[in-house]
Amino acid sequence: MADIHIKRKHALDREQAKAKVEEIARDLKTKLGAEYHWDGDCLCFQRSGASGVINVKNEAVEVNVKLGLLLKPMKSVIENSINNGFDVALTDSGDSKLT
Repeated sequence: MADIHIKRKHALDREQAKAKVEEIARDLKTKLGAEYHWDGDCLCFQRSGASGVINVKNEAVEVNVKLGLLLKPMKSVIENSINNGFDVALTDSGDSKLT
């Protein structure tokens, strides 16, 4: 079961949404050392203490994150960062860097 579950609607086409999620994944890799790969329309990521998936759908993006024991106390901070990142990323002109 995911510690963090977020579903966000978007008005982008699927390829645009995937491109935005790819930008987020590259940012996670740079800032946090997260590794990721695509499995169809699902981006799977992992780093020390956290793993998850981002499912890109036609009208929504769904994020599920499993936190390790050391990151569980930071759940609300991590969840807010994800929400803020998607607020910006899922617009046509948004810069999709996570805060």
